[in-house]
Amino acid sequence: MQPQPHDVNRQGHPHTGAATLKKLIDNLEFVTPWRTFRWYYGQKHYSGSYWSSTMRSHVIYESRLELTRLLYADFAREVRAIFSQPFLITAEVDGITRRHVPDFLILRDGLVPLVVDVKPRQLLTRPKVAFCLGWAREVVESCGWEFQVWCEPPEAELANLRFLAGYRRDWLFSSELLEEVRGSDLQGATLGEAFRSFRNWPDELVRAAVLHLLWSQDLSTNLGQILTERHQLHREPATLVGTGLGTLPRPVVKPDCGDGEADFPQRAGNGGVGGRVGGAGVVRVGVGTRMRYDGEVVTVEEMFGTATGNEVLVKDGRGRRFRLSLREALTSGRAVVIVEEPGPTSDDAGETASVVLGQLDDDRLHKVRERAAHLNEVIYGFRSGSPDLAAPGEPRPQYAPGIPKMARYRAKSEELGVGLRTLTRWIGSFQREREAALTRDLPDRSADAAGVGRADPRWVEMALEIMAEHTDASTPSQAKVIRSMRPRLEARYGKDQVPIPARATAYRWLSELEKRRPTFRLSAKRNRDIAARPSGVYGKLRPTRPGEYLLMDTNRLDVFAMDPLTLRWVQPELTVAMDWYDRCITGLRLTPVSTKSVDVAATLFQTYHPRPAGKDWPRHAVWPDHGVPRTVLLDRDAIEGPMADAANRVTGQGAAGPALVPETLVVDHGKVYVSEHITSVCQRLGISIQPARLRTGRDKGPIERFFRTLREGLLETLPGYKGPDIYGRGVNPEGEAFFFLNELEAIIREWVAVVYHHRAHDGLVDSRVPGLELSPATMFDHGIARAGYIEVPRDRDLGFEFLKTDWRPIHHYGVEIRSCRYNGPGLNGLRDQTSPYTGPRAKGRWPIQVDPDDITRTYFRHPETRKWHTLTWEHAPAMKFPVSEEALELARRMAVHKHRYPDDESAVAELLERWNLGLGMTMSERRIALRMAREQSAIELPATDAADEVAALSSVVRALAADSTAAKEQEGESEPGLYEGHLAGDDDDDGELEGPDHESENPDDEDDFYADALEDA
Repeated sequence: MQPQPHDVNRQGHPHTGAATLKKLIDNLEFVTPWRTFRWYYGQKHYSGSYWSSTMRSHVIYESRLELTRLLYADFAREVRAIFSQPFLITAEVDGITRRHVPDFLILRDGLVPLVVDVKPRQLLTRPKVAFCLGWAREVVESCGWEFQVWCEPPEAELANLRFLAGYRRDWLFSSELLEEVRGSDLQGATLGEAFRSFRNWPDELVRAAVLHLLWSQDLSTNLGQILTERHQLHREPATLVGTGLGTLPRPVVKPDCGDGEADFPQRAGNGGVGGRVGGAGVVRVGVGTRMRYDGEVVTVEEMFGTATGNEVLVKDGRGRRFRLSLREALTSGRAVVIVEEPGPTSDDAGETASVVLGQLDDDRLHKVRERAAHLNEVIYGFRSGSPDLAAPGEPRPQYAPGIPKMARYRAKSEELGVGLRTLTRWIGSFQREREAALTRDLPDRSADAAGVGRADPRWVEMALEIMAEHTDASTPSQAKVIRSMRPRLEARYGKDQVPIPARATAYRWLSELEKRRPTFRLSAKRNRDIAARPSGVYGKLRPTRPGEYLLMDTNRLDVFAMDPLTLRWVQPELTVAMDWYDRCITGLRLTPVSTKSVDVAATLFQTYHPRPAGKDWPRHAVWPDHGVPRTVLLDRDAIEGPMADAANRVTGQGAAGPALVPETLVVDHGKVYVSEHITSVCQRLGISIQPARLRTGRDKGPIERFFRTLREGLLETLPGYKGPDIYGRGVNPEGEAFFFLNELEAIIREWVAVVYHHRAHDGLVDSRVPGLELSPATMFDHGIARAGYIEVPRDRDLGFEFLKTDWRPIHHYGVEIRSCRYNGPGLNGLRDQTSPYTGPRAKGRWPIQVDPDDITRTYFRHPETRKWHTLTWEHAPAMKFPVSEEALELARRMAVHKHRYPDDESAVAELLERWNLGLGMTMSERRIALRMAREQSAIELPATDAADEVAALSSVVRALAADSTAAKEQEGESEPGLYEGHLAGDDDDDGELEGPDHESENPDDEDDFYADALEDA
């Protein structure tokens, strides 16, 4: 086979000098993957997007095995770029055009480009896989590049690398702390000593900083064993084993057994695990023993004793000889001994004694034990079988040790009233199998046993086949299945070939088969979910620290709330963010009728910046303001005297939940979760995305269970609860709706903080202390003490990162979005200029952050000063409160029916007038009105003006509060009159004369006077 390469798309030069490598990276920087991963119902692998610290962006992967290769590449210091699904290889092999897309292209310093294909180890010997990888290797190596096949890495090494990957985002760590750790002499110190060497910093931050330096390889240790505090630190780069294969194993079509030997199937329970024999319980390994080694049958020809253990010389079917370590061969899973001698096996027909005796009721078990006592007496002379446990009066004269055996047999035969041959048969069986052998002569009760033991296997197979046909259909009745059984059995096996049970028996057997494949009792949807369960062992993502996996989901609540605009009921939706490691709820948001991407972003923002705790919440429900474990929280109740007020000001009100930096976001395929808005937010914040499989709720099991806990623990007790389905619905739950949306959200938030976070969860366990009951709050402290704490960014402008980015040009009049013009002083100096941003989306335009729930303003960050500026809509002064995108579009559509040439200002005014009058609204109008009725914005954004920054200072706040108090006292002394607006003073500017809500349409006008004065000067 000689492949002739037609084309290696996006092929680079084989030499990789510094200039060539940079040019290759630049050429591939904005290239999209050749193909993306597919999603389909029933898939077994997990695909997602990994945020790479090397690429500073997302890199897609198609399976968790591909994710392991990404982790190794991201950890390697010589790697400069990683590209997923990089190109299509086309070659002509044996006259047929072949195509293949490799998994990764990795560019490294001083080395040729590396092309990687990821395959599980057990697939490498399949002929098709080996053939494809073989010709792909030849094509890649003909270009001067390197080709690698990646398989499963060592478990301990992978676990350490996955743990350290949580500390790969360098901007989350204090540069001062990192420099202090780098500058200290930690050569030869243990991890535990490093964690405790910097007393000027909190232990949790030091632990996280040291682990970050292990990831960046400023420090290194042995990653071949699970990390402990006893690991020694070094300065040289870390060494990893990995599983990159330079050569492929020979493909196996069928084992060559020789001499007409048939293929040897694995017995149940063996599974090819090394060291387990395939036949007898004990087998001798020596010269002539045959084994299956890596799929081939080999024969042991000679054995050697060495200092490291026994070795064997084996010969395969083609006459090749090689030496093996006997211990390594039998324990690695690569070799299985072929047994040819008879002996006890695991697939014998008989059950063990514990299984046989465990099926007996108390009466039958008493009879077996009584018969065994009689047999012990006739054999040994004592009912217990031992003279050390002799009962009073034992041994009896007729069973004394000196009495002949047949005399004892005849005495026991007469005592029990059975024949001598029967007693002899009992004794023989009893001596071989003890008490288990005595159950065979008891009355058979299999007819009364549960299950379908007496059913014809063909009848059972047909019943399960018909039940499976109704998986996607409506729920059938048992009578329908029974009626369809006879004609289908006769058509397949012939008339009267399969015995048909009585009707009552058929019903009983179908009830038993219902346990195997639910069809009749549960709902059709639940039956489909059960039918989709995997047949093997469930896999599970196991988080190792807080923040590693953040689960997010939205669920419609089973309770009605009040519409604050129309005072009518509405069924809200709850969006929740949960940390998988400790089950803490890090964010939640209640929305009327529908959830948008901005609501998901707002919930994610609460993970970084939790909402403040309620004023009346108990102390145990309040979290520190920045997520530091409560063990280091200042106890305000223990402070007395003049320092009490100062402590209250320092510690603040507290937060409603912990602050976390999520590493991976686990979501479903809802439109709001896979939107460009959420993906871009995760990419900017360094968050990987792991979508769950389609219609597989167990992939997000903890958060699905939370919704049930919320319903059973809180919602059931509230007025307006409607039940989980139509069968549990009350007569008029809509009429009982009592709480407004914001009140219901406050109730849920308080219940989570007070009850849920401090109640023990069965799913929270510490493997080192089995049976220990842990609550989410306790588990959070446990995780911080174990893995350290990654500080949440304290940037006050972090909220702008969660808004939607819209790329727009800056004109002389500002920017235009959705036919709305926005302007502000922050655009000065950039008007009519091309932006320095590059890429397929930018195209010379500028990034504008947009809040879909408030179109009256947008936000822009100046590329030079890196400060945020507010851009105001030209019609914003006419609005009394924020207006959403949907409200504007609806106002325009309504105005078109009334006016021929409507404008935005009049359209919105008429919309507000219609809502305030309470006229009849359509469903879309009502949904938009509900979103506008929320009292709080989706994301808390800081003020962007310099004057607002000064006003936010605590000293200014206290001064303004004092002035406000004095002004109120003066107003109280005078007689109140009509308010006539602001009065002009000597130094009033135009903004004060126009009122507090006025915003000039031309922001440059307010600076004209001072600009002229500066020119005169």
